[in-house]
Amino acid sequence: MTALAEAVDITVREEQVRIARDDAQAALRRVLGRPAGEARARLRFGPGVTCEQLARVLDKALVRAQQHGLAADALVLAAGTAVAAEDIVRIRRKAHGVADWISSPTSDVTLVLRPSGLAAAVEVVPEPPRVPVVREHVPETEAELAVREALYDVVDPDLGVNVVDLGFVRQVRIGDDGVATITMTLTSAACPLTAVMERNVHAVLAGRDLVLEWEWLPAWKPSDISPDGREQLQAIGFSAF
Repeated sequence: MTALAEAVDITVREEQVRIARDDAQAALRRVLGRPAGEARARLRFGPGVTCEQLARVLDKALVRAQQHGLAADALVLAAGTAVAAEDIVRIRRKAHGVADWISSPTSDVTLVLRPSGLAAAVEVVPEPPRVPVVREHVPETEAELAVREALYDVVDPDLGVNVVDLGFVRQVRIGDDGVATITMTLTSAACPLTAVMERNVHAVLAGRDLVLEWEWLPAWKPSDISPDGREQLQAIGFSAF
């Protein structure tokens, strides 16, 4: 890539696009090197297999290009990558109160727009997958276990089960200053209940100095639920884990 191309490239990265990596890479191969407007039309309308998820990412790239004074007809889709990301897990409600989990594959997608004629298209090459930080297991102290015990009173308002048995509480640490740092997660980073959970945690631990940290990698999975949590969920209609 030339220095000039680097100076005018429009690069957009979107995390956890709801598409499997192989499908995203196949779609990218069909449109790489084409004018940006044509690439978007092919992704959205065909001919052949369409891919609305990538078309939306390309929409964002074109909006950014317009902000820089670059028109779609003067740009090509010069490069693209798709890397497998964490699945998104959500609840699927069925008839008669039965429910289970549904898992959707996602990819981290990067698209690069470049003015026509500056450089040839770049082949789709997967980037290295994101590697989550693996936390060293350190047993919690009695004081930390007491905080965790209190968190059994925090109930997920959607699932009706406490956050400890659901596997949402990943770590409790109390520093030398006495501040409790609680590391939590939810079924996905897109869950709208983070603010509700924060209020409920602070209410249960009122009077204690605490910091609530959200951690999304590795992603939560139904296998994180405790045996007691599974029994509670089965009692209210969940049929699969």
